Amino acid sequence: MLGVVTDTGEHFVALTPDSFTAKVSKHFLRALRYRFGKKLVIVLDNAPYFIAKDLKKQAAGDGLLLEYLPPYAPELNPLENCWLQLKAARKNLLFETIDDVKRFLTATIPRLTTPKVYHYLC
Repeated sequence: MLGVVTDTGEHFVALTPDSFTAKVSKHFLRALRYRFGKKLVIVLDNAPYFIAKDLKKQAAGDGLLLEYLPPYAPELNPLENCWLQLKAARKNLLFETIDDVKRFLTATIPRLTTPKVYHYLC
């Protein structure tokens, strides 16, 4: 699952059926561009699939500005708050199938409290 939260509190989540790769991330960036517009500054962590050369090349060609958080600084990433909420919500739950996980995520994600990005930037 890849997620985004905007400075206005909007969020966007993409569930991926396979592991994360630069190819999946490239599709994700295109989805963000489609969803939020052509002029974007995207702040990313340093996951290998976000720092791939192909991804950076595509982003530059699409007019997207990629900025990266410092390594090993999850406290600067607003989405970490969302992951903590998801972990708390799934506490003591057993998922028997991937469909159970998808149903849980589909029901839970809209109820998450969206962090105020401004507090992370200033």
